[in-house]
Amino acid sequence: MRETPKENIILKGVPVSGGVALGEAQVLRDPSFQIVRRQIPAAAVQAEIARLDGARAHAVEELQSVKSKAVRAVGEQAAKVFEAQIMIASDEQFFQTVSERIIRERINAEYAYQEATAATLDRLMKAKDPYLRQMVHDIAAVSDRILSFLLGVGARAENGFANPTILVGRIFSPGQIMAYAKRNVVGFLTEEGGPTSHMALIIRSLGIPAIQGDFGIGEKIVAGMSLIIDGNSGEVIVNPDAETTRNYRRMRSRKLAQPFGVLLNAQAIAAVCRDGREISLAANLEIPGPVDEHLVRLGIGVGLFRTEFLYFNKQTFPDEEEQYQTYAAIARRFNPLPVTLRTFDLGGDKYAEEFGQVREDNPALGWRGIRVSLDAVRLFKTQLRAMLRATAEGNVRILLPMVSDVGEISETLEHLDKIKRELRRAGIPHNDGVAVGAMIEIPSAAMSADYLAQKVDFLSIGTNDLIQYTMAADRGNYRVSRYYIGHHPAVLHLIHMTVMAAHENGIAVTVCGEMAGTTLMAPFLVGLGVDELSMNPTRLPELAEWISRFRYADAKRFASRVLRLTTADKVMAALTEAYEYVEHLKQGDWRDEQP
Repeated sequence: MRETPKENIILKGVPVSGGVALGEAQVLRDPSFQIVRRQIPAAAVQAEIARLDGARAHAVEELQSVKSKAVRAVGEQAAKVFEAQIMIASDEQFFQTVSERIIRERINAEYAYQEATAATLDRLMKAKDPYLRQMVHDIAAVSDRILSFLLGVGARAENGFANPTILVGRIFSPGQIMAYAKRNVVGFLTEEGGPTSHMALIIRSLGIPAIQGDFGIGEKIVAGMSLIIDGNSGEVIVNPDAETTRNYRRMRSRKLAQPFGVLLNAQAIAAVCRDGREISLAANLEIPGPVDEHLVRLGIGVGLFRTEFLYFNKQTFPDEEEQYQTYAAIARRFNPLPVTLRTFDLGGDKYAEEFGQVREDNPALGWRGIRVSLDAVRLFKTQLRAMLRATAEGNVRILLPMVSDVGEISETLEHLDKIKRELRRAGIPHNDGVAVGAMIEIPSAAMSADYLAQKVDFLSIGTNDLIQYTMAADRGNYRVSRYYIGHHPAVLHLIHMTVMAAHENGIAVTVCGEMAGTTLMAPFLVGLGVDELSMNPTRLPELAEWISRFRYADAKRFASRVLRLTTADKVMAALTEAYEYVEHLKQGDWRDEQP
């Protein structure tokens, strides 16, 4: 008798791209080319080299075509990730080495090419440099294409799937993602390639949920299983039961399946409580892309523009002009809507080759964020100068990441004042009164928010990092994911302290972490008096509609109730109760603790 599969198996991973997807698992296995070494006659050597050159030419042509499609789908900046693969496929020196081996040993092209590629990959996988390690995936993707042509199996772009599908695999190349995005693939689960990889950049640009982790492919997850993935929390539900499936479908009922469809079809987005209190909504953006036009049409500004894409997978930092062109373009596109540019959030393995090897036992607690910028003053001033120039093109604000001390703010403001004087002397247009803000991401910043608020023009709470530093749980480590508790009383009190400090000093406060985009937390954050919620663009319509379902006065009473609770379990019970009442437009009970 066949055993009935267990239901509602929960797996945890690292969020790569936000959103929720329901679908059937399909496992994409690594290509298994059966390549054997064959001796060829001397007369066939040139023909074998011609085969290699032909396969290479086909691969370059195919990659250029994929890049062109990517430009239309996700924008110029995101599509640049294909340039690395085109360069690899066009490497004259590498292919000359392969040709020489074919001539010298009189062997078949596919064997010579695979051996040369394997040797290169072996060297790169042992490298400590993150930039070199990233190249492994690009070289493997190019090798897949070229070997496909050499073996006569053609391009590996598979047909579409009949049912909504969540694709599961070791890692996906940008080309595979583009190929599958229009083939009824609604989500990705990957064992490799974290939030800063080429893969993640493309998936986020397409608005498709994705999670990375050790999912036991072939054991815990096999083809045909029903899956629910939550790209916001990193949670995967294997074989969800009927009730769980209904709940998640209900959560998605106000959304459309296609990427950014909720924005494409929205006529207006305004978060106004039932008693008239309006909450500002803004978007978190990774890169410029097609979603921008929808945000502008809807009057949604940028609450957090991450500038890291300008240096990811590069050997040097972009110069002032390259940065200025990027910042100015987005400022013009959104003008007069506000655009908050965050300075480079360096840290962990996010370093360009310019810094050399940066090795730390505890990178999350080490040299990152504003600390790196203030040490690498030349690079920091270059970015600040580019940002200041861009203020002449629109409503630009500057945000500083990973602030832990008032001294870091003072030092940054001194650099800004000096750069402003230089720009004035040179007659270069800029906004002398540009607003400067600090991110509250670590407990020391939250506990000294009153002092920080006296030095800056606004505060922005990055809940993702604030949770991990408060709870001592790496948000990128699925082994401690159960300790990463966003609704823990300690976290909520730090958020409350920050909001109070901002308002007492007459400045606004934004929440820009994943928490900002969750309906579960919305009544609490609104009740605390948070001025703005900045989130993944796809979350905006649902949050606006959700906020319109309750009164601000009720949310204030509810927030006070939650702040009196002493355990995470009690907080979750209160949040869940409030969610159910708001969902059904009930009144009363959720606001106050029951006798």
